[in-house]
Amino acid sequence: MSQDSRHETNAAPTQASDVRTVDDLLTEGRLVLRASRFRHDDRFDVEPREAAYLLAHVLAVREVQVRAFGEREVDGERAAHYLDLVRRRASGEPAAYLVGHREFYGREFRVDPRVLIPRPETEHLIEAVLALDLPVGSAILDVGTGSGCIAATLALETSARIVATDLSLDALEVARCNARRLGAKVHFLRTDLLSGLCLDTLDLVVSNPPYVSPEALPTLSPEVTEHEPHLALFAPKDGTQVVERLLGVARTMRTGSWMVLEIGHDQGSWLERRIEGLEHLTLARLILDYGGRPRTAVLQVT
Repeated sequence: MSQDSRHETNAAPTQASDVRTVDDLLTEGRLVLRASRFRHDDRFDVEPREAAYLLAHVLAVREVQVRAFGEREVDGERAAHYLDLVRRRASGEPAAYLVGHREFYGREFRVDPRVLIPRPETEHLIEAVLALDLPVGSAILDVGTGSGCIAATLALETSARIVATDLSLDALEVARCNARRLGAKVHFLRTDLLSGLCLDTLDLVVSNPPYVSPEALPTLSPEVTEHEPHLALFAPKDGTQVVERLLGVARTMRTGSWMVLEIGHDQGSWLERRIEGLEHLTLARLILDYGGRPRTAVLQVT
């Protein structure tokens, strides 16, 4: 045997040991997630099964397909990228930020730390709006648009004219990109809630405003408090200050128009009491979320 042949024979096992299969990476990813310091934190939601979700993202396949590719070899660059994502997930970064998107009402929205991650509960807000008897070509204002998921969805699901506002220029950039990519016609404005806007031409104001009390911060998941924008999460006065402002500006909306708001899971009774003291608003419905708690308020201007 030649010296070159002996060298090739000895080199082969080293190269083979560096090869990672899909199954190898899944196993390693699950071990990393199981070892997360948050695994025994009741506030945290990291699960070993997320290893498959992250690997599907890296391989550009659907999650259900990952197991079918168990013996498939993965190149070193993608394997390293996957393991980096797993480690970041184990440290608390939200999966939606790691993959760069989240599904909302059947569509994919790009998200990053500049905006809140859309939640399934907010889809109830869309359903509440679609259930209203709004005129064709109605005017809808989305306040605090964030990723633009509400505004873009309503633009695509209705014939309404949509305007969306946010105080954050970073959030508006994300929202504009989402609307453009989805082909949703939305006019975006930077303003503090409804400041400077004429509301008497609107048929509906819709909002998922900040409604979490700052005092609740220690009880929330670190993946929320350490990564999502606090401006879009927290509001003073037990989380009710922004909702209070929205209820107040409804005075300038025309009679018969609507306001649909997402509220905190513990704010239903407070809102019912608050509306009783207002002459310009009635509470038409309180819609429960998937946990059976009041989450979406449907209000009409009287």
